[in-house]
Amino acid sequence: MDVVLPDPAAPATCVFDESPGAATSSAVARPFGVPDPRDGSPQDPAPDPSQHKEGLPAEEMARRQARLKKKGAPIRSVLGTGAKYVINDVGDYTRKKVKVFVQYEGFQPGAIDRRLELRVGITLPDAWVDAPAYKLKRAFLKTYNQRFKKSPIDPDACLLAKADGSYLSFSKDIVGDDRLVGDAFCENEEVFVVTEKDVEALDAEVANLKKIIEDYEQEAHKNATIDALKVVDMTTVSREIDPTKPHCLLIGMKQTYMLPVEPTMTVADIKYFIHYKGGTDAFPLGSLDVAVVENFEINVLGDEDTMETLAKRVYGEACTLREDGRKVAVPLYWGKRLQDPKYFIWIPTLHEPGAFRGPGDDNPAEQKSGAEMA
Repeated sequence: MDVVLPDPAAPATCVFDESPGAATSSAVARPFGVPDPRDGSPQDPAPDPSQHKEGLPAEEMARRQARLKKKGAPIRSVLGTGAKYVINDVGDYTRKKVKVFVQYEGFQPGAIDRRLELRVGITLPDAWVDAPAYKLKRAFLKTYNQRFKKSPIDPDACLLAKADGSYLSFSKDIVGDDRLVGDAFCENEEVFVVTEKDVEALDAEVANLKKIIEDYEQEAHKNATIDALKVVDMTTVSREIDPTKPHCLLIGMKQTYMLPVEPTMTVADIKYFIHYKGGTDAFPLGSLDVAVVENFEINVLGDEDTMETLAKRVYGEACTLREDGRKVAVPLYWGKRLQDPKYFIWIPTLHEPGAFRGPGDDNPAEQKSGAEMA
C-alpha cells in the first residue's frame, strides 16, 4: 500500500497501490458482487491468538531483511536545502519524491497474526523535513486503525522505531516523537511502529538470550574434567606424534593443531584449552563452539561428549581410544561466535569467517562460512 501525504501547498490526495502483492484498502471501489479480500480487514472474524504460529518462512524472512538494505540518503539531504531535482517522464525538472515504508509487525517478524500486519509506503511532502516524527506515526495509524477497527493501536501508547546495528532481527532503535523526520529517517527506510507491549517483549527476548549464553558457559564449567593448571601442561604437537596415544585434530580459525587427549576428556575440556591457551580475552568461553563434520554438515557438539564417544561417532562403534595399539585422531572443528555490537552477547548462529576452517579452506569459488554451512 502506498500513501501520498498532502503537501500543505497542494490539494489533498491519497493514492493506494493496487499492484500485485500490495495490500488493498477498503476505500477503493470494487466491482459489484466481488467480496472483500479475507486478509484480516474489519469484516473478517477477529484473528484467533491460539491459532498464531511463531516465526515466518525462510523466504519471507529473507525478503524482509532485503528491504532493510534499500535504505538511501538521509531525508534532509534529499528534501532539504540544496535538494536535487530529477527529470520526469515528460522532461520537466521536479523535486525528487521521497518515500518511507511504515509498518506494524509486533516486536519481531511473525510475532503477531499476519492478518494484523500492515506495511504502507508513504510519500513525504517537502515540508515534512522539519516535521516531528509523531506526524508520520499518526499518518500511518490513521490508515491502520481504519483498516483494523477491531484491533486499533493507540497513538499515545506507541512509538516509531528503525533497524539498528544489532545482529538480532527484532532489535530496533526507538525514535522519539519529537525527533524531526528529516534527521531521524532516510529515504526508502523501513520504519516500524512498536507498542509498549512490543518493547516489553523485545526486552524479555534479549534477557532470555543473555540467560541462554550464561547457561551455556556454566554448562562448560560443569562438564570440564580439567582446570586452568592442567591446561598449562597441555601442548600441541607437530612432529614425533606417538600413534599409540589418543589425539584430537583441532581445525578452525584457519589453523590446525594436533592435541594429545585422554579418552575421558570432554568437549568442555577442548574449550578450556582454546580459552586459556588462546587468551581468555580473545576467546571467551561463551564464544566457542566445537563441532564434527557429518555428511558434509557441521554439527555443533554438546559439552558433555567425551573423546571416546566422538571417536565412535566419527569412525564407528568398533573404534576405541582405550585399548592398546595404534589409535586414530578425532577431527574436531571449532570456531568463535560473533558478538552482537549492541547487546554484547555471543550469537549462537553467527561465527567469524575463519570458524570451522583449516589453513587450506580458501576456495574462492565457495564463500560460505562455517556458520552458513551449519
